[in-house]
Amino acid sequence: MFKKIAFAAVMLLFFVSSFAQSVAINKDGSAPNAKAMLDIASTTSGLLIPRMTTTQRDAITTPPNGLQIYNTTTNKLEVYRSTRWEAATFTNPTTNLVYVSALSDLPTPSSNVITLDATKMYVFSGIVDISPNYINTNGANLKGNDPSKDGVMSTVSGAVLRSTGVSVFMENFAVIPASASTKGYDFADATGTKFCNLFSGCSVVEIGIPTLGVGQISGFQAITTIKNYWNCTDGIKITGNVGKFASAFNFIIGVTAGCGIEFLSGLTINDIDLSNNYFIYTGQTGVKVNAGASVDRGRMTTNMFRGVTTYITGFNSYTPAWELRQNTYIPNTRATGALNMTSNATATSLPVVGTYYKIAGTTTASKQLRFTAANNRLTYTGKDSITGKVLVIVNGRTPANNTDFTITIAKNGTVITSPTTSTDASSNNQSFQLVFATEVDLGINDYIEVFIRTNNSSTSTITISGLQFRIND
Repeated sequence: MFKKIAFAAVMLLFFVSSFAQSVAINKDGSAPNAKAMLDIASTTSGLLIPRMTTTQRDAITTPPNGLQIYNTTTNKLEVYRSTRWEAATFTNPTTNLVYVSALSDLPTPSSNVITLDATKMYVFSGIVDISPNYINTNGANLKGNDPSKDGVMSTVSGAVLRSTGVSVFMENFAVIPASASTKGYDFADATGTKFCNLFSGCSVVEIGIPTLGVGQISGFQAITTIKNYWNCTDGIKITGNVGKFASAFNFIIGVTAGCGIEFLSGLTINDIDLSNNYFIYTGQTGVKVNAGASVDRGRMTTNMFRGVTTYITGFNSYTPAWELRQNTYIPNTRATGALNMTSNATATSLPVVGTYYKIAGTTTASKQLRFTAANNRLTYTGKDSITGKVLVIVNGRTPANNTDFTITIAKNGTVITSPTTSTDASSNNQSFQLVFATEVDLGINDYIEVFIRTNNSSTSTITISGLQFRIND
């Protein structure tokens, strides 16, 4: 009798409901979820499955797939699958993401420095005012979701974001320098092994207070700035020993006291690649290479300037290290060298018949774009090999009867024997003009000269009174 009363009491504590094929076990009599065969609901208790030792588990005959037990020998939840028991693996969820919406979400400042955890990615929501502090990125990554609304601002003296000797990665992250002594960035690497990546949506924007601008990046194996927006008094400055600087699709406005992109005198860099950037501000300079900066190779393609007074300074379309193409208001790079000689009285000695000798006389340079000109010599100074189109016009008078001459060019002192241009046999003092055209492949510091020979023994000298000599790519 007592057992029956106890069982009835227990059943009063729970309501067991059955609707079609679904069963609910709960205290409030609520219907089961139609998608569940068994719906157990409680806010104070859990589900306890069978607990047993490994020996007891192995005594189960022909366990079906999906059978679950808690193994008290191993203290693991186990599930039978196919032919064996497998332990369920539980790991503590870990993440390298730190979500930031207030200063308190960042590491505690020390002497106005917020040093980030190098193993973390800090994801910002909204503009977080960290004044009067600055952030030492310390190798951590910074990211926002909305490039116009997520980031940091500060009134600190110097850069809002700083780092030394670590890589930098940012995306969709805005920086607001909020005082006249504040700038956006100061990132430096003297090892030459780190990377600085300012990817899409990394803005530096003033809020009505003129500042020190975007800031400075020094060193790094590679610096990449792509699809960013800078609206500052001054633009970005690059210095130190750099492998490559690539800047593309950046929108640069608001410059009133500096340059959009400036390469400082302390810079030594292998490659500069500027493409599809938009410079829009009144006055000032677009791109500047300061005296003392060493650039091995530079390239500017399809950059646009509107309102800018000086598009580029410190280099031009014909600077040997640079290649410029399709930039608004800037001539495309080309190579042209030209020299001429008029009323020349210097004779060219021709001691051996059939042997070429360089035409003698003083020449004047008329064009030196990626060429240098000396007396009857054009030297190519560009860094990229070209195929030069050569045009030579020679004027003179035959010094004796029945004489004829042939002209050609020599590359680096070696005569190119074909093609050539020759006169017919002429009488004494008969004037002649020879026109010679060809093409020649030129690499850096290759030089071309005009040579002449006599084809008979009637004379041992010739005076070329006029020479027009041009090469262009």
